[in-house]
Amino acid sequence: MGQQLLATMSNMITLHEKLMSLGELKKEALIERDVNSLSEMMKNERELLQALSVEEEKRQELVERLGGSGQTLKEVLTKLSPAVRRMIESRAITLKEKAEALRTLNEQNDVLLKDAMAFVHHMIGHLTASPEQSLTYTRPNQKPASSTPRGYFDTKA
Repeated sequence: MGQQLLATMSNMITLHEKLMSLGELKKEALIERDVNSLSEMMKNERELLQALSVEEEKRQELVERLGGSGQTLKEVLTKLSPAVRRMIESRAITLKEKAEALRTLNEQNDVLLKDAMAFVHHMIGHLTASPEQSLTYTRPNQKPASSTPRGYFDTKA
């Protein structure tokens, strides 16, 4: 049972590492504004997250089988041999570090994504907002014929 828990935790560490490398690629895609590769990465990320969810369920099930319902990993460790306990503790620490690094990377990507979206909204605002001045020449004393100003894309050719 302890070996199964070790294997499951190792799988979770591997999945976190894959998510981190994908997060780095996603960061580059966000910087380069490569929407096609970003879309493909999101699909891969979804698959990895589903696999991670399955592994987490396995880990929880193993912990429950080892220690009973409602027990934490720390409480279950006391029931295992010292060698297995040390390996599980080591993997738990590694898993926690990987999860924290992934969280930090995701926060950075979130900031990049928000900046990109703000830029897009800003550019759309410039292109669709009604200009302060007319797009054509008018006499200084003459009032514009149209009372409703048009956006850049709404003007007549």
